[in-house]
Amino acid sequence: MPEPHLPTPKEQAIPSAENLFKAAFLVAALIASFYLTQRVANAIEAASPASGLAAALKWLFVAAMGVWYCMLLTGMGVLAHDAVHRVLFRTPFWNELGGGLLSAFSLLPFYANRQFHLTHHSYAHQPGRDPENEMHEHPFLYAATIGSVVALYLQYRNLFRSVLRIGDPRHAARVVKDLLLLSAAASSYFVLVPALGLSLTYTVAPMLLALLPVFAWRALSDHYGVPPTESSATRQEVLDADLDHWQRDDLQRRREVSGWVVLTSPWLEWLWSHVNYHEVHHKYPWLSHVHLKRVFEATREREPYLVVRGYWRSLANIARSRYYETRERTRPFLSTPQW
Repeated sequence: MPEPHLPTPKEQAIPSAENLFKAAFLVAALIASFYLTQRVANAIEAASPASGLAAALKWLFVAAMGVWYCMLLTGMGVLAHDAVHRVLFRTPFWNELGGGLLSAFSLLPFYANRQFHLTHHSYAHQPGRDPENEMHEHPFLYAATIGSVVALYLQYRNLFRSVLRIGDPRHAARVVKDLLLLSAAASSYFVLVPALGLSLTYTVAPMLLALLPVFAWRALSDHYGVPPTESSATRQEVLDADLDHWQRDDLQRRREVSGWVVLTSPWLEWLWSHVNYHEVHHKYPWLSHVHLKRVFEATREREPYLVVRGYWRSLANIARSRYYETRERTRPFLSTPQW
């Protein structure tokens, strides 16, 4: 059987128009969801102002909407992740601006996250090398709760360290941009939202409370419960990456497994921009998200993938696993007989 043709960085079509539509949809959906929550909460209060049951129903609805807000934020964060890899928009200026704003609305400093994320890619699932070890190399319950707090801390630790190195030209512009982008997002949430007549109690507060649990529910299914990959001799921070960087370890990435493929519903694949094909993304980190599903189907019988059906099944599996699992434990999920 001939090798499937995979798009090179220059050949691939970057879906700029689709990504712009999705970004606009996610922002509009978040604002509309804020309005919906406010109206429903007000209606429940007006109908039964002194009812304990009505109050319970109101706060249950607000909590459920908080989860939905964070699913939308996750969608923004995944699009920003494509910008980290410079495949959100073809034009560099719009890629950085659009990705930076989406990242900030997801509460992540874009350039600090790029440094963290590209370093993670360069040492994916290597013991003592991968920066994600700090957040998830723990027993499952710790990783599912405290791990999300650690993950957010690591992003802002990178930003703070860059602030301390602001005299270095490599860091100065990145720091200023991150601070401006985060300020714009904070102003939108804490100034614009109340100015629109929306209560922070029904909008931003439940979003912030639900953010870390929703992040954990999705992010744990990226790498948790996978055998360790071969460790590099040395480790250094990666501020940026080009095609030469990815090509150096191309063969090694394609023969090893560092993460999962979670087969999920089409609507969630669309909303979260195919991040469920996480191992495909690690094997081919230069690809736009729109190519990941097709590349998985083209390569799943040639290259090793760990495949699980659905995020709930994924969590049920990794809840019984260690962060670094054995090959024997993960072999039932393997797409190829050899690994």
